Amino acid sequence: MHRELVRSCAAKSYGRIFASKLYTESALTETSTQPARQTWSTGDFPKMGVELAIVGERLCEAVPVLAGERVLDVGTASGNTAISAARRRALVTAIDLVPELLDHARKRAQAEGLAIDFQEGNTMALNFADGSFDVVLSTFGAIFAPDPYKTASEMARVCRPGGKIAMANWTPDSMLGKLFRLLARYSRPESRVDAPLEWGDEAVLRSRLGPYVEELRIERRSVGLRAQSAEQWADFMRNCFGPAMEAFAYSTSPSAQKALADEMAALMREHNAATNGTVLGLSDYLEIVAITRRA
Repeated sequence: MHRELVRSCAAKSYGRIFASKLYTESALTETSTQPARQTWSTGDFPKMGVELAIVGERLCEAVPVLAGERVLDVGTASGNTAISAARRRALVTAIDLVPELLDHARKRAQAEGLAIDFQEGNTMALNFADGSFDVVLSTFGAIFAPDPYKTASEMARVCRPGGKIAMANWTPDSMLGKLFRLLARYSRPESRVDAPLEWGDEAVLRSRLGPYVEELRIERRSVGLRAQSAEQWADFMRNCFGPAMEAFAYSTSPSAQKALADEMAALMREHNAATNGTVLGLSDYLEIVAITRRA
């Protein structure tokens, strides 16, 4: 009787400790993601994101996503990759931190008659059971989570053994990589605007995903960003792209803001591939397809 009472009390005590631990971790995770939530709530990302839709299409073909597969799109934003997967008759769930972006994604999916389960969620604390998905995707989404190792662990946890994790990540030397490094110079130091670029370094990528995968295929690709002129592109990004908007807001002096705009325009000209007087900035990224360990 006494031993049973002790075991019962110990179990209750452990339960309280475990629940407290979960609550603490959840609270800490929520706090760490608040800056990202604020950044991506700013501006009008879908106006930029529309040009990146082709990346999701390519990634779904690279996997390849098959009809009936359970697919999770992490950091879906305006839904590009989730929609690409649903077009291939997959059973798609998609998460993002920003409710406004999810609302936009739902409208896009509804317009195409696609059934996608869009949920507010956190890459570092995915609200799904182990092995829930056959494929876990992320195009320029998971890379922005503050804790990359927790992010990799969670993506692998919810992917079934022998399933696939596929990502598209900006490289440090790409046009967008250079843009993030540029914005970092004009932003609050603690914002670490350029931290996501580490996911585009092959050695770093392998160190993060390596413990969870048995095969890793990496291909370098590029995507184009268009505008009538380099100056128009810089102005567009200044008014629509959250990280750029925050950099301009932090650099309050007119001279600093002009310098930032000029450097952004120069970056577009550096990567311009157009020949008709407009601009087509080509930005490289890594396309990654990994197979999770079977045992």
